[in-house]
Amino acid sequence: MQATEAKLGANHPSTATSLNNLAGLYESMGRYEEALPRYERALRIDQQVYGDNHPEIATDLNNLAALYHSMGRYEEALPRYERALAIREQQLGANHPDTANSWFNLAALYHQTQRPAEALAAIQRAVAIYTQTLGTNHPTTQNALGWLELIRNFQSQP
Repeated sequence: MQATEAKLGANHPSTATSLNNLAGLYESMGRYEEALPRYERALRIDQQVYGDNHPEIATDLNNLAALYHSMGRYEEALPRYERALAIREQQLGANHPDTANSWFNLAALYHQTQRPAEALAAIQRAVAIYTQTLGTNHPTTQNALGWLELIRNFQSQP
């Protein structure tokens, strides 16, 4: 990280990538408070480089939202997931696998926060996109289909 920043500068896209990678490592270790400022800084760098509506910004927002989600800070995760989805739909199209990832993430958050109708609609959208773009037998599609079944089963419980 320090070598990248020293060589390329504090506001270079590769510095943001290194920050995202380091934050992801911290997140995977459960060191959320160390991950958070790195994800935030990566987002700020990428906003300076790309503006506010670039797919890289959607990735940064998604990373930050996923961290908040893991931390149980759902109200902070939701607008970031929603913004990432909006950027991806605008920049990549409604039927892109990354757009499906955003729908999938929203479905998981809605499910966890007991918003069953929204969870079902979001996971159905994700499954439709994955099926169309990746095929029914792709592992990502199969995972989403498993979530669809889980959400449907959860809704049918008394």
